[in-house]
Amino acid sequence: MIKKIINWLMPKKRKMEENAAMTVNFLEMLAMTKEDEHSCADVYELLDQFVELKVRGADVDKLMPKVKHHLDMCKDCFEEYESLMAALEFEAEN
Repeated sequence: MIKKIINWLMPKKRKMEENAAMTVNFLEMLAMTKEDEHSCADVYELLDQFVELKVRGADVDKLMPKVKHHLDMCKDCFEEYESLMAALEFEAEN
């Protein structure tokens, strides 16, 4: 009987741990936000320039810090960035 109770509680404990981890992750991201940030739409408009500068070896952290910060925070925009970088690298190789 005790084993049944423990087995019944364990998934709930794991779920609570997952929720706690998600909450900590959210709070860490919230702490990294800045008062003046680019939106996803802003970054989308600037992404081609950002990638071209990056490919040329420019210091994009200094030249476009808001775009870099947004890419560090936003998974969707970062995936767009990676795709564009991969396309340009492929084009350069061929």
